[in-house]
Amino acid sequence: MRAYISVDLEGINGVCHSSQTQPGEPGYERSIQLMHAETNAVIEGLVKAGCTDILVNDSHWDMRNLRIELLHPKAHLTSGWQKPFSMVSGVHSAEKPDFACFIGYHARSGCATGVLSHTYRAQVFRDVRINDVLVGETGLNAYLAGAFGVPIALITGDDALQRECTELMGQVNCLVVKQAVSRYSACFMPQKQVLESLEKGAYEAAKAKTGWHLLKPPSPAKLTITLADTSMADACELVPNVKRLNDRDVEFTDKDYSLVFRVMLALGALGASRKDQYFS
Repeated sequence: MRAYISVDLEGINGVCHSSQTQPGEPGYERSIQLMHAETNAVIEGLVKAGCTDILVNDSHWDMRNLRIELLHPKAHLTSGWQKPFSMVSGVHSAEKPDFACFIGYHARSGCATGVLSHTYRAQVFRDVRINDVLVGETGLNAYLAGAFGVPIALITGDDALQRECTELMGQVNCLVVKQAVSRYSACFMPQKQVLESLEKGAYEAAKAKTGWHLLKPPSPAKLTITLADTSMADACELVPNVKRLNDRDVEFTDKDYSLVFRVMLALGALGASRKDQYFS
């Protein structure tokens, strides 16, 4: 079996503040140790289940957090930015994976109790919708995997993420590694218990094909983004076929969800270019 793993950081047990997620900030190096531990536990479970080809995609910040020398020896690592499909680059490879796992994921922007909740561009995107349904990174990424015919076998993060996944995907396999208290607070589970649970959960997810969830994107797919301020919307509407709906909302529609996804990434980059550190 071929397995694909996208790894973020905010949903890792032991992480609850933005300073733990940024290189050079207090707590970052410890968070990276926790990130490796959870990722390796998942890989170990997949290996025991018979996976012989495992691709890990670093999906946090500048995507240079995971270190190949600290990663499980059975896994390959995709690191760095720019990647054509960002957090889910590699899921579209010629040698299509049998399933995907999203590890260390978090709730969408605007979720009151989701630990470090945001959607892709925390300082740019206030809300993101697909066909008028609020989605976070999990939904956006699962739709892309589904567009390429890759089902989701396992998602991990806090309990707010689990509720979000259930609302969007139904009975998807989402393993809770910490309980959310607020955006910057969580009740952490014992580390040994979490790692054992992740290894077991990954093993069972790989073995139980009936539990895999293929989330096919709608066609056509309408992307609606609420920007943090009007200047960001000014920049986004420069893109051909992007429609300005009002002061801060823009919209793009296409039958090809992979194109919609890439436009979302481009609008995020354009919006970030208008971020004013002195006036916002």
